[in-house]
Amino acid sequence: MPILFPEISDSIYVRIYSAGYLELGDWWTRTDLLRGFWRLYVNDDNGAVLKIGDQPFELPRRGLVLVPPHLQFQCELRRRVRQLFVYFDVLGWPPAAMQQVLPSPLQLEPDGLREQLARDLRGPLSQRRVLEPLLCSRVKSLVYLALSGLDAALGADKAALLRRVAGGQCEMLDVLRYVDEHLSEPLDNGQLAEVARLSESCFIRRFKEVIGQTPSRYVQERRVSRASAYLVSTDLSIDDVAERCGFANRYYFSRVFSQRMGLPPARYRSTRPLGPDLDPPTPVQNTTQTEANSATGT
Repeated sequence: MPILFPEISDSIYVRIYSAGYLELGDWWTRTDLLRGFWRLYVNDDNGAVLKIGDQPFELPRRGLVLVPPHLQFQCELRRRVRQLFVYFDVLGWPPAAMQQVLPSPLQLEPDGLREQLARDLRGPLSQRRVLEPLLCSRVKSLVYLALSGLDAALGADKAALLRRVAGGQCEMLDVLRYVDEHLSEPLDNGQLAEVARLSESCFIRRFKEVIGQTPSRYVQERRVSRASAYLVSTDLSIDDVAERCGFANRYYFSRVFSQRMGLPPARYRSTRPLGPDLDPPTPVQNTTQTEANSATGT
């Protein structure tokens, strides 16, 4: 007979920023600037390399590779290669914890279902500039399948930490979603405590225990991440980006962004490192250069 679980939660909440299938060119060597995103790579052949310090990591032919956020590296291209890529985010998986779980790129073990889905996505992603809801759901399916393979690919200690992070994200999911939906507004601890249905002091303590950082630090990181997506995917002015992401003014935004991303907003934008000769898109329509708004979990 069917088993009804007493508690079922949508515990991993993925937001797609960019996806495509195309031939890599010189533009790809600048994508190391997009440090605020997770990346998923599936290359048709050898030739693309991520250089972490002095250590090269060659993206393998047909292998599925996950690259964690905020990893500093350089991109090198030794030959022309076609690549399926997805840039995405996982709500509530703080960079500090992810740096412990995944300090370097990870090639996942072969899996027929993931590999078949990656093959099936090549055609649709190469032909479309709009990430419709159904196509976005298929891209998300590939991301979820990749994340589900992390547990088996990590050692016991790192896998245990990953499970703790995912569990904490599940507990605070209402708060994390509220933050993402109200980044342009003031977000103080008292307000977030109400969403969590906890006292302010209990909320601050519990949030730090399960997410690994204070609520204010988390909110700031989310604002910087959203701003980085706007900077490379829209023509919004820097003042407008600051306002939409909840920064008091352009000068405060520039200071915080530079501290977190290593470049001031204007210089970060000047690269537009998401694809070759693409026109600036609108915030919700371009497959290869924008955040997909249909960011509900599955």
